[in-house]
Amino acid sequence: MASYRGIDVSNWSGSIDWEEVANSGVEVVIIQASEGTFYRDPYLHEYYDGAKANGLKVGFYHFFNPGSSPTPQEQARYFVDTIRGLDSDLKLILDFEQIGGLDNYELTLQAIEFLEEVKSYSGLDTAIYTYTYFAQHYLYEGLGLSDYPLWIAQLSEGGPSPNPIWGDRYVAWQYSDTGRVRGINVSTDLDLIYDGMFLDEREDIPKEQKRSQRVPGDRREPSTQSGVIYYTVQLGDTLSSIAQKYDTTVHEIAVINSIANPNLIYVGEVLKIYPGNRTIKKRRKIFTTTYIVQSGDTLTSIAIKFDTTVEAIEQLNDLPNPNLIYVGEILKIPTDSRGNTSSPSTRQYIKTYIVQNGDTLSSIAAKFNTTVQSIVSLNNISNPNLIYTGQVLKIETSINTDNRGENFNSLYTVQKGDTLIGIAKKFGIDYKELIEKNNITNPNLIYVGEVIRV
Repeated sequence: MASYRGIDVSNWSGSIDWEEVANSGVEVVIIQASEGTFYRDPYLHEYYDGAKANGLKVGFYHFFNPGSSPTPQEQARYFVDTIRGLDSDLKLILDFEQIGGLDNYELTLQAIEFLEEVKSYSGLDTAIYTYTYFAQHYLYEGLGLSDYPLWIAQLSEGGPSPNPIWGDRYVAWQYSDTGRVRGINVSTDLDLIYDGMFLDEREDIPKEQKRSQRVPGDRREPSTQSGVIYYTVQLGDTLSSIAQKYDTTVHEIAVINSIANPNLIYVGEVLKIYPGNRTIKKRRKIFTTTYIVQSGDTLTSIAIKFDTTVEAIEQLNDLPNPNLIYVGEILKIPTDSRGNTSSPSTRQYIKTYIVQNGDTLSSIAAKFNTTVQSIVSLNNISNPNLIYTGQVLKIETSINTDNRGENFNSLYTVQKGDTLIGIAKKFGIDYKELIEKNNITNPNLIYVGEVIRV
């Protein structure tokens, strides 16, 4: 069975030199297209153009949000419309790695509903991506999910372990998320792609076919919703006027388009622009290593061993019961971008800070030895110039003040609409701990203006 060197990318990969990627030996790239019904990857068209121009085979995936809204059918149509007019060499892929509070039976049904709707709406065959532990524990046998080709993630050298749905069958294997690829400046997911992941050439139906038979229409140009605009310079335009029009800055346009002289642009020149007022939800890239659970291990002992937290491991592996892990189970462990686990001298702490009058992100970043970009990413801030007094920010810093002392706020003033549960979530602390720390006798009774210790 033939195999091809592949990578999968999303906006977290940043700008990519696709000629370098192709020269490195990569043959296939799988691009994130969408998530739910609210997010289109802003790099989708740029990655597609670059990969195709350098002779790479291209595929697309959709990150699935399970639950009642949006429905699997709505997400399927959103995915297909996002890649409308783009030619896929691979089956269209469902990225399936969240449970959304559903049981195994309902979760599996939703996956099948999505895959069936994508097939019906696009006319193209589909495949599914998930990781070994998810396939072993969260999916229901006997509903037909095994009929769909599997792209499996298991970060090990020995190959993926069997699971109850597909056994040991798969058509693609993601074997690393810390790979280094020429032309990409961050750690990259590495894959082996086999023949079963590719579309049959006979399915390459002309674009003039009916909507139900093919991803319809001409190529869909990037829109403001997908987060990127290609703008053709008109007579009388300046970078300043263009920046004002799209709520961005001259500096950002100049950097993105490698413009050496911001005062010199040409009529007919095409500029790539990311509007400053876009509201795109970005999933923060988490770099990981893997650990095989040994006899006697607990999440606490593993967290101590790798200098991380139980909560971080629990969330990364979507564990329904942190007290129940199995010998031989493979866990993802948080690392830095180079694949190293933290050491006590370099460990970063997540703290909370309440914005004070006169604060800016730059001053806050300087105060806690971090960067504006880190604060923006951690808090999903769409406009770095707009923060407000009383706003609670998460700060990733090397400064460790367990009692939050003089560096971090330790008091919070209750606002209208606050609940203790909401405040606990806001500050990332335990609800019961908050009650005990403030000697609260009735957790349902707090007052606007009341000052509590956090």
